[in-house]
Amino acid sequence: MKTIIKNFFKILPFILAAWLISSCDNDDVVPKFTLSQASEDAAFSFSAADEYLISSGTMDNVAERFVWNEVDFGVQTEINYQLQGSIDNTFSAYDPTTEYDSGTLSVTNAEVKVSDLNNLATLLGLEAGDSGQVYFRARAFAGSGEGADAVDSYSDVMTLNISILEETSNEGPNCPSIWVVGAGATDAGWGWDSPIEFLCTDNVYKTNINLTNDAFRFFLTEGDWDSGQNFPFYVDEGYSIDSNFEDALDGDNNFKFIGTPGKYSLTVDTINKTIKLSPPEAEEPNCPSIYVVGAGAVDAGWGWDTPIEFLCTDSVYSMNINLTNDAFRFFLTEGDWDSGQNYPYYLAEGYTIDPLLEDAVDGDNNFKFNGTPGKYLLTVDTINKTITLGIPRAEEPNCDSVWVVGAGAVDAGWGWDTPIEFTCVDGVYSASINLINDAFRFFLTKEDWDSGQNFPFYIGEGYTIDSNFEDALDGDNNFRFIGTPGTYYLSVDTVNKIILLR
Repeated sequence: MKTIIKNFFKILPFILAAWLISSCDNDDVVPKFTLSQASEDAAFSFSAADEYLISSGTMDNVAERFVWNEVDFGVQTEINYQLQGSIDNTFSAYDPTTEYDSGTLSVTNAEVKVSDLNNLATLLGLEAGDSGQVYFRARAFAGSGEGADAVDSYSDVMTLNISILEETSNEGPNCPSIWVVGAGATDAGWGWDSPIEFLCTDNVYKTNINLTNDAFRFFLTEGDWDSGQNFPFYVDEGYSIDSNFEDALDGDNNFKFIGTPGKYSLTVDTINKTIKLSPPEAEEPNCPSIYVVGAGAVDAGWGWDTPIEFLCTDSVYSMNINLTNDAFRFFLTEGDWDSGQNYPYYLAEGYTIDPLLEDAVDGDNNFKFNGTPGKYLLTVDTINKTITLGIPRAEEPNCDSVWVVGAGAVDAGWGWDTPIEFTCVDGVYSASINLINDAFRFFLTKEDWDSGQNFPFYIGEGYTIDSNFEDALDGDNNFRFIGTPGTYYLSVDTVNKIILLR
């Protein structure tokens, strides 16, 4: 036994040496873990619908929830997913910045909204009524999915058929009408033969109405005198009422119109609790047009290339018109100089003519505009025999809005909860605004105090500013309104550099 132990210790150094040599020969060997191809490819686990419809009213809706299987790459590492959408079924030029990209997901599903499909439809160049196809695929990848050794798996491409709906106006009435009768509503009078119906959309009642300086009342039910709602009723309900109306203080406390007689758009907003007058909305023409040419009509001039057409509804001609201090004339027939009707013609016919218009006393006795240059609604009423200038009718904006806040703008105040938006048409900003004797400021960007433009800014730019405004001489040199408090039409004309209050 002693001999065996003795011999073992003799050979032990050789065993240790051999082991050390072996260790040195393999000291660069590090265990390697290789990602294998997925044991199962990514695959959608649902079927697409036959068609996906796109409409403006459903943009926030979920068009489809894409669902796919979990993928195993054979190692214990994080598996992530991505849903891709493209207008190219090969995805050879897939651009995640402009096409659909879900981003990195840890789950095996993703929502695609109608707005996402609409974006792809836009890239395809589809318009209302068009149909097309867009394509989606799911991607599975380990870790970040990047690098030379990245391994991923793609599903088969799924085709979605999309169609953009041709939409019709949904602004039709969707709540019961109310009615107006009274001597102040010229076309109604105190009776039920011809009441003025106010159609209702989303609890807002609106119509064009001819008003004169007399009384009227609202009624919930046609023909029912007991359904009336008078001036105190709306005051008690907390309504803000246009300054052109007051309590008639007659036996029924009706509304009384105290403004300039004419046609207006009258709105009763039961959501925001306001009763407001604004320029009349365009109506369907039902009689022949007349035309205006002349240097005083800026967009026409003395020629027939661009005459101003005045559309006619119920024998009343009206149109927005850019006027400057020069002459113009009305014509019954486009292109016919002999069909002209000048200032003396209308006087002889018994018309009452707006004081901003006068006889040019030129060779043709044309009309001459003597007011502040700008855009006006010019109306020739052949029934009541009046020619009036008023606040221009609202037009489709084609430039960025500006905003007003300030204590002087009653409905705004010094905050961004209810700023007054001034929409822009051809470089002219305008809005109806309720003013009191206090300060306000214009802002180029909503909710951005640094975008303000104060009184000295416009002076420095060479603007002519309405005499109802002055420099507030406060810390910010805001505008201050010094006129009679009430509701006005305020316009900022960046073309002619005029700030005008009407």
